[in-house]
Amino acid sequence: MIYRPFGKTDITLSQLGFGCMRFPLTERFEPTKIDEQRATNMLHYAIEHGVNYFDTAYPYHRETSEHFVGKALRDGYRKRIFLATKAPMWLVKCKDDMQKYFDEQCKRLQTDVIDMYLLHALGKNSWKTVKECDVFSFLNTMLKAGRIRYAGFSFHDELPLFKEIVDAYPWTLCLIHLNYVDDDYQAGLEGLEYAYNKGLAIVIMEPLRGGKLANNIPKQILTIIEQTGRTQTPAEFALRWVFNRPEVSCVLSGMSSLEQVKENIPFASEEHINTITPQEIELYKQARTFYRARTKVNCTQCGYCLPCPQKIAIPFILELYNDAHMYEAFGESQWMYKVFVKPENRADQCTECRECEEKCPQKIPIAECMKQAHVALKTEDV
Repeated sequence: MIYRPFGKTDITLSQLGFGCMRFPLTERFEPTKIDEQRATNMLHYAIEHGVNYFDTAYPYHRETSEHFVGKALRDGYRKRIFLATKAPMWLVKCKDDMQKYFDEQCKRLQTDVIDMYLLHALGKNSWKTVKECDVFSFLNTMLKAGRIRYAGFSFHDELPLFKEIVDAYPWTLCLIHLNYVDDDYQAGLEGLEYAYNKGLAIVIMEPLRGGKLANNIPKQILTIIEQTGRTQTPAEFALRWVFNRPEVSCVLSGMSSLEQVKENIPFASEEHINTITPQEIELYKQARTFYRARTKVNCTQCGYCLPCPQKIAIPFILELYNDAHMYEAFGESQWMYKVFVKPENRADQCTECRECEEKCPQKIPIAECMKQAHVALKTEDV
């Protein structure tokens, strides 16, 4: 396993990290039904083969991921890894809530210390919460007490806000969305370089776009991969692009089978920094252009359409709709729609009031898109 520096600290992380939000299930549409034997085998195998960074969060698997991870890391495994989890900022209403949820998470994870504690999914609204609820004071207290070793945040918003957050506190790390298709999405490459130059360690999520850059790959993309001259899978093609960046400390993969763990570890045991050739850079650009041309709705995920009077999850639904078409991932998007979008928040609840359309900078005909998205994303019992 290759290990990389973790920001300005004296520790190193395995360049492959384990994302704990896509464990195998015993029932397909029940995220709480983790196949604990299979998932435990996956975690233990990863640890035995050098993976030392494990990332979970309060809501993963409908609030059961932390419970499971805590059990799986018993018998000495906890001491061998760095454990990261995230504060549920959408539930925080006052400063005391931070302590409440932190203590609950420690209990779930069966630990007194969280190595990397991140504020989850910071965006415009949750950033207001951070400031209004004096969250920095909580972090300082926990860091001083040794209950948190390193403080950070994960991010889901636009670049200017990302830079503001980076500059607002002496963070150790940030977690950002990045892959070869989404090089300018949210924080993007510019945010990666900005945070790195400020001394933060950067951990990457969605390097495979939830598996969409590894499965059901169009023949045009397979041809591009062949043109690199390397013998590599689509997953390796995608991971290589992220591993190539020297600014990256760790790349998370939300692995859901032991086979995926066994495939990823050998690749992460090779050095990849600055190994992509100029010819390959052009091929990645071609692949990016191909995927982006398949976008159905020009939604930038800015969130200006919200709040919807019917509480419809407009940006998320449009993202699932786009993903289904861009990556030939209808099954995955339909699964996400059923599991993560409540019936009262689905696209078929649109009343065509068009308030969202008046606020949309892209002038998207959202009401019509909601009809199309629901047809594409619904399953038989949705």
